[in-house]
Amino acid sequence: MDPVEALNPASCYVPSPTCATFINAVRHGPVNEMRVLILRSARGEGKTSAGLWACMALAERLAAEHPEALPLRVAVVRDFWVNLERTTLPTFEENARLGVELEWLNGRREAVIASGGIPFVHFWFFGVDRPDDADKFQGFQSGVLWLEEVAPAAGVASGVPASVFGTGALAVRQSHVPPRVIITMNPPDKNHWILRVEEHLAGLGLRDVVVSHFVIPSGERSVHFRALAAMGEGEAWNEAADAFDAYRTRNRAFLEAVGRHDLVARLVEGEIGEVRLGTAVVPNFSRALHVAKEPLAIVRGLEVIRGIDAGINDLHPACCWIQCGSDWLNVLGSRVGSNIGIEEFVRREVWPFERKYRLMKPRGVTSFGPGARQGFRFRNIADPAVFQTEGQRSARTAAMVLEEMLKEAVEPGPVEWAARREALFAAFNRKGPGDRMFIAIDPDENEILIDGLAGRFSYPEHHETGEPIADIAAAKRHSGRWGHPVDALAYPLAVLYPAYDLVRQQMREPVPKSPRHEGGWVGR
Repeated sequence: MDPVEALNPASCYVPSPTCATFINAVRHGPVNEMRVLILRSARGEGKTSAGLWACMALAERLAAEHPEALPLRVAVVRDFWVNLERTTLPTFEENARLGVELEWLNGRREAVIASGGIPFVHFWFFGVDRPDDADKFQGFQSGVLWLEEVAPAAGVASGVPASVFGTGALAVRQSHVPPRVIITMNPPDKNHWILRVEEHLAGLGLRDVVVSHFVIPSGERSVHFRALAAMGEGEAWNEAADAFDAYRTRNRAFLEAVGRHDLVARLVEGEIGEVRLGTAVVPNFSRALHVAKEPLAIVRGLEVIRGIDAGINDLHPACCWIQCGSDWLNVLGSRVGSNIGIEEFVRREVWPFERKYRLMKPRGVTSFGPGARQGFRFRNIADPAVFQTEGQRSARTAAMVLEEMLKEAVEPGPVEWAARREALFAAFNRKGPGDRMFIAIDPDENEILIDGLAGRFSYPEHHETGEPIADIAAAKRHSGRWGHPVDALAYPLAVLYPAYDLVRQQMREPVPKSPRHEGGWVGR
């Protein structure tokens, strides 16, 4: 018998095709095989109900094979307890109104679902924002770990930390229960930890671990409802389909009204995409125009310029490597550290990148003669913060560390954020030779830089007015590591192509009283 039918004689729940496949994947399989099963869709497609019925289907299997193991123990985890109350628990209540035998316990922090009066599934709800919940979760043993909405909804929620997945999976060991980790979520951004974990686990080829990702097509729920109506199940299904279509249309309209096209892609269309948490710092960047279609060639004999962001306040130092000509600039690569100082960053990130591409200085020769072609000349343009002393009792600076390790001088870029901001904007607006833009970025060696330029490096918005807070310190606090390689690129741009100085010079010059030559008075 179908597990849904066994627990649902009144047919109060008829899963869509993808949800049915997911439910059966949770129920079936060898008893010792751990399954990590991810169900992903846009909002409203029925993920949480599918997770609930999947647990009930697994309990139905236990009732047939090992009834002494009942009830099935399930840990349900979300980022905040308030989000459990707002979205997850109401889904349980909806199913209870449709006939599921549900009893709330312990102030709605637990729930028991029964079948014919026999407890089948015992759910415990944990919000990882509550210290008490976090402590209880650490020692909890279950047959199923259920993570709800692990990915943040761009400021609406924070998401579930990766550590919860790791520690929670260790506790999935209820006797006689096929171990299950189920994840029901909206599409994450492409950098989210769940995608890396999924890829890592799938690549290990472990005999007793299976990872499967189920994607509900956008709009499948209304298509499913209309199919039920066409089969003679009642006109109410068409009404439900109309209501869901209207819900999706409203979602799109409201998100587009506030300019959140990134959320339309993720929450309405169900696509993995990019999260933008504010106003992009470099709004004129384009992946199609500025990211090269294939890796960039390094021009031998041409100077390599390192742009360096100190990352002193949050320990996210960054470096980018560029080469430039009269009308072009190539970003060869970039690196950013996480919670490390400048010396460790050079050892971990700078030296390995330069060894990889043999970016070495000529050995024992000047810039003249045949030996010079065997290496590169370097120029280092850095965040002025590297020249600050480490403390009142120390004369040592990050610049001294860089000069000792790189064996070269370091020059400061501009302190003024406006100089870097205008240089970024002007450089990404500028046309290059042929069909390329002035700036071209290597597609393989600049992942974080590209994501930062695409919107992860953004200004936070004022909560009351919605206006961007156009302050570089606020943007870096708001954006984390994605801002630092962009600023590392901004320092050499501001020195080599000082757009802000040109603007200030033009503002100081009087407006001409008569026409100038053909080139115009601004461009003379």
